[in-house]
Amino acid sequence: MKMNRPALGFRCLWLAGAAIAVLPASAQVARQTPVSAAPPSSISAVEIAQPSQQTTVRIEGTGELHYQTFRLDSPPRLVLDFAGTQLNVEKRKVRSVYAPVLDVRAGEPVPGESRIVIDLAGQAPFHVQSDDSNVTVSFEATAALATPAALHPPKKPASASLAALDVSKMPLPTWLTGQDMGLARPADAPAPDAPQPQDAAAAGASAQAPTPAPDKRYTGDPISVNLKDVDLKDFFRLIHEISGLNVVLDPSVRGTVTLVLDEVPWDQALDIVLRNNGLTKEIDGNVLRIATQDTLRREADQRRELVKAQSDAVETVTVTRVLSYAQAPTMVNTIKKFLTARGDVFADIRSNTLIIRDIPSSIPKIDNLLRQIDRKSQQVEIDARVVQTTRTFAREIGTEFGFSAPTGVTGNTAIGGLTGISTFLSPVIHSVSTPFSTGSGTSSQIPLVSNLGANAPNSGFTFSTQGHNYAIDFILSLMESRGVGKILSEPKGITQNNEKLTVKQGQQIPIQTNINNTISTQYVDAVLELEVTPQITSEGTVFLDVTVQNTQIDSSISVQGQPGLDTQSTQTKVLVNDGGTVVIGGVVVTNQTTTIDQVPLLGSVPLIGNLFKHTAISVSTQELMFFVTPRILPG
Repeated sequence: MKMNRPALGFRCLWLAGAAIAVLPASAQVARQTPVSAAPPSSISAVEIAQPSQQTTVRIEGTGELHYQTFRLDSPPRLVLDFAGTQLNVEKRKVRSVYAPVLDVRAGEPVPGESRIVIDLAGQAPFHVQSDDSNVTVSFEATAALATPAALHPPKKPASASLAALDVSKMPLPTWLTGQDMGLARPADAPAPDAPQPQDAAAAGASAQAPTPAPDKRYTGDPISVNLKDVDLKDFFRLIHEISGLNVVLDPSVRGTVTLVLDEVPWDQALDIVLRNNGLTKEIDGNVLRIATQDTLRREADQRRELVKAQSDAVETVTVTRVLSYAQAPTMVNTIKKFLTARGDVFADIRSNTLIIRDIPSSIPKIDNLLRQIDRKSQQVEIDARVVQTTRTFAREIGTEFGFSAPTGVTGNTAIGGLTGISTFLSPVIHSVSTPFSTGSGTSSQIPLVSNLGANAPNSGFTFSTQGHNYAIDFILSLMESRGVGKILSEPKGITQNNEKLTVKQGQQIPIQTNINNTISTQYVDAVLELEVTPQITSEGTVFLDVTVQNTQIDSSISVQGQPGLDTQSTQTKVLVNDGGTVVIGGVVVTNQTTTIDQVPLLGSVPLIGNLFKHTAISVSTQELMFFVTPRILPG
């Protein structure tokens, strides 16, 4: 195998008989040196590590560290402020190689106060644990890993023959860039990926189906190697020379590696070798530790047991928190989800106070949660209008016809209006100036052939004629009426955001029941009821959950003397602009009745049949409309 002689001033690493040129011996990564003794309440070091599946940021100091945490967006970051604490660290910025932490920056906004800013690739759940002079922030490691080489653009090295690798021109990894004091992200920092929004359906599906692991992005400098049966320990020494990371191997790591790679990022090559040999890694600062998965899993279990034992050994404390806007009983279930296994919470309704018992490190987390939730809610004014209209129409057309053939009478004809007589005899005697007379000289009325006149006529026409041998009397009676009614109700009210508003107007009907000779009375609502629950959106619109019910007494229905109820209701959810009006449901009820009374056979004859029939038409229409206008009140 051909070997290349390393250049003067370079250290040489031998792998399977192949000489590989590596970084200059003088160009080593700066190691973090311990700072000098600091006065009480000072921060002396910041370290980043990833034990098991969590990324941790450990802040070491002297004296008791009092801190407050808060989140910031655009870009996402977590800020820890330490009051009465001096900053005494050698490095003001430490880069991270594990997500979601991008880097950690330290600064002093004002004298006597220290600030630690943890830049994140995205909003991630975290947990803070304090041990007097040490504070540890833990994040779930769910995003792709970053590596030290990500801080520099990859440079293509010269390809080596067979196993030769020329890395003499690779940039040194560094942990410090710029003069940032921890108040803003530097311009050269890698921008995090924007989180993709997902709707409620997608969120529900992701909760049921396993989420695929995000694709890793390898940013290490590309290398080309050709190794055969090389001891794993020598391969990891090569990784040390390439990355500048200190490498620590667990005693259980053993085996050989054979691989041929051309222009592959070194961090990807490392991951491939680890997976092939059942190994895993964790980075603590600039130290790369490699061990078997069983070893790290066992250590993680031991750490959890230690944390639990330490938590169980701490005495619990009891604190009270008076709420201003939220109701204490409704907050109990929410607070319980953030307490430890030893914690508990109770609500005092009289003073609207939460009584919390837990270990001391859990209390600041609960206080931060209460500050976020116990806030003044916006109020919404609901202006509703209920319009109920009634339209009626009725028409009647009827006829009365009389015929007789008397003898010995004189002829006479008359045309006129109605007389108001409603007997089953022709009223012609009243509509003709000279009464009909019989042969004996006495007057009488003509018996009717058909009596199909209107029941309550308000107009009509009468025709009468009399000859020597006949007498005819015909009456046409007519009636038509129209009516319009309107009822307007305007219920109004004010309610808080996400709180129900109920408005009722009407009567309560007593209903008596007799069970086992015991008479009891119950009251049933016959009311117009409006229920609205508003929800203010982030865009300034109002989402309404509306239920409207109109219940009235129906006298046409009766069971054992108890009246029936006629009900119209609607229920919907609608989005409305602030100050906009929406029409919610229109209930229209139309009743139409047509009645025809006629002389058999004659009434069915076209045209002429109208002289022998009575027609009555009745139409009634009831319409109910609901108008709702929400207005967001200022303040």
